[in-house]
Amino acid sequence: MKATGVILCAGKGTRMNDDTKNKVCFECAGTPVIKRIIENMKRGGVERFVVVVGHKAESVMESLSGVEGVMYTYQKEQKGTGHAAMCGLMALRSMGATGPVIISMGDKIISERVISDMVKRSESSSAVWCVQPLERNRSGGRVALANGKPCGIVEFADAALMKLGEVETDEYEATLKRIGLSQQKSAKVIQAALNKKPSKTICLNGHEFCADELLNSKYANAGLYCFDLDEAVNVIKGLGSNNAQGEVYITDAMEVFAKNNSLELCVIEDKTDMLTYSTKPELSKMNLHFMRSAAELKAGIERGELDDTLSSLYGEGSIAQRKRYIELISKHIEQYGDQKVIITRSPGRVNLMGRHIDHRGGKINVMATDKDTLMIASLRDDDTVRVANVDANYPTRTFNIGDELGDVQFEKWLDYLESDRTVARLRENAGDWSNYVKSAVLRAQFETPLKLFGMDVTVSGTIPVAAGLSSSSSIVVATMEAFNTLNCLELDDKKFIDLCGEGEWFVGSRGGAGDHAAMKCGSKNKIVQLAFKPFSVGTSASFSDKYAVVVANSGIKAKKSEGSKDKFNAKVAAYEFSFMMLKKKFPEYGFVELRDVAKVRPYSKIYEMAKNIPETATRDEICELLPGYKNRIAEIFKTHADPLKYELRGVMMFGISECARAEKCMELLHEGRYDELGKMMKISHNGDRVKEDDVTDERLTILEESNADISEQCGAYGCSTEQIDYLCDLLNSTKGVLGSELVGAGLGGCVVALVEKAHAAQIIEVINEKYYDKYGIEHLANVFFASDGSSVIY
Repeated sequence: MKATGVILCAGKGTRMNDDTKNKVCFECAGTPVIKRIIENMKRGGVERFVVVVGHKAESVMESLSGVEGVMYTYQKEQKGTGHAAMCGLMALRSMGATGPVIISMGDKIISERVISDMVKRSESSSAVWCVQPLERNRSGGRVALANGKPCGIVEFADAALMKLGEVETDEYEATLKRIGLSQQKSAKVIQAALNKKPSKTICLNGHEFCADELLNSKYANAGLYCFDLDEAVNVIKGLGSNNAQGEVYITDAMEVFAKNNSLELCVIEDKTDMLTYSTKPELSKMNLHFMRSAAELKAGIERGELDDTLSSLYGEGSIAQRKRYIELISKHIEQYGDQKVIITRSPGRVNLMGRHIDHRGGKINVMATDKDTLMIASLRDDDTVRVANVDANYPTRTFNIGDELGDVQFEKWLDYLESDRTVARLRENAGDWSNYVKSAVLRAQFETPLKLFGMDVTVSGTIPVAAGLSSSSSIVVATMEAFNTLNCLELDDKKFIDLCGEGEWFVGSRGGAGDHAAMKCGSKNKIVQLAFKPFSVGTSASFSDKYAVVVANSGIKAKKSEGSKDKFNAKVAAYEFSFMMLKKKFPEYGFVELRDVAKVRPYSKIYEMAKNIPETATRDEICELLPGYKNRIAEIFKTHADPLKYELRGVMMFGISECARAEKCMELLHEGRYDELGKMMKISHNGDRVKEDDVTDERLTILEESNADISEQCGAYGCSTEQIDYLCDLLNSTKGVLGSELVGAGLGGCVVALVEKAHAAQIIEVINEKYYDKYGIEHLANVFFASDGSSVIY
């Protein structure tokens, strides 16, 4: 026999502490809960569904997009489960449905065997009522039994109200607390008891029950029913709302069916046959039921179950990657045992245009790469995080989330970072690789009042370290993917990226979230344009098969934990100070971000304004020039050692011109003007050279008089090295190279070159001979491919 189904999804789910979507839309092991419910019910014999929606209805419909056999009905007012069920039943009637109908709450994943059993039982009963042993469901409504037969049900809150009839008023609160009623429901129950002294007993189908009989009943309501559709409509129509909540309960129908001797109990003994949740921590634990153990995942990979995914991500390197994944899982089992796990992957990134400007509101044009960080993670019961690495150079570490955050409550993340305790602790562990894991975990915990679970993780990375390809940010993103998934935080992309960017401030840098955004939003074989302040994913362009990206590691490391961090933050400070001066001098423009300056026309106005910014300034001079920004300046000074002088004008002009170049990049890609993009890369790198040109008044005057295109100027950011400049010059003089530039924050790292694909192999040979062999460095140049963004593998 086939059945229909009504799933109640109109409630607010306030205990989730997350109103971004309906409670039923949160994912359980990568699939929305409501989708899992319907999949199981279909396998159990349910053909068509009516989903009763209300709060955040659009999120429910989006989660079920493409699922066949589903229609929706809207419950405008929440008047209880009986009213919601009637909305669904009447919708089924309008469709001409008859026969058995299963009614379930939307926060319960029921096994297909329970569903099929209910459908079978419905052949001989008008009502099948699923119940659970009380020890499995303490908060459920209590099943009233007399001589082993059900007489009806009393909601937990109503049984608790009855108990208040036995005690004095001053004992109400303590009594309800002892019973275990939630604080929210306790308030309503106490108010009802104060309005009218509760009855100590209740009569159901001719049997009298006291509060203790109900509270200690053998069974609790499971919130799952199978009725004959027509009989259910007739019964529910006659129900009242004389209860502590003032609502129509579907459970009251049980008393009617029991009176007619047409009610059959179906006891769900196995806790895995009905999985339910009310909070994110409960959902986190429920996820484990659907996740594979590390050994099972390893066996699946060995059988080739992940081959298509690996081929898509790594192309010809997929066979080697399969071995890498297996090695990672084996290390995790060796380190922690065979636990339920997920694998997260975060790629490196290459930025073709838009360097050093994401934190100025500029755009970036990026590709995620086939080099990545893998992290296998398992959920813990406490707030401990244990971190291991397949590379023995990175020692195993352990930390506790609560201990790291401390007892002091900080209103802002930056306040926590700048506290004496945090600064001292980071100084003790400066340069430790686990700080990047901490940065994601602590920032995520700082964002929510929920006490989050820790995790055991093992890491494997193929992104060159300190090479400007964001190996450290990749750890942050992989960690956030794991922590977000295991704790069911369900961060949207913008929040995810923001938390990653701000989280990495933990290591001392004060950059933007461009790298993290590139890793999260990357797309296979595409260059993606990302905008900031506010964040948005813009257009993308398929990369022409006539061209390729060659990345050459200079062999010079720029570790954020060492002096480069101070230099990096000093550049950011130069941006801040020069922009403060611009806004102060030219308030009529209403500049919000530095990128806005690049939009000023004619271009001559930009050069005219730039003359008002000093080429350099000391800290004392900055304080003197910007008296109204005293507190903000002091905050910025804390982020880095005194550079003695800030290169204000050159840095500012680089940022303005780079914003203009980044804006044009996607247009050039779409129109196939790769030669022009190559020229812009050369210009961009000229602004990063060790011996960049000074941006003097005389030079600005010439540009002003000619109204020169701002995108063709380079400014003077100065984050390159002599070897990197040499490598760029070598590339630019080699046949088939359209342009090259420094990658990443600078002071070491890699060079990216846009090349004609047909010449890629010869170009790498030239680099090997004239750069790597010259400096005695291992050959470290390769063609990089655009890969998909970060993801979770179950």
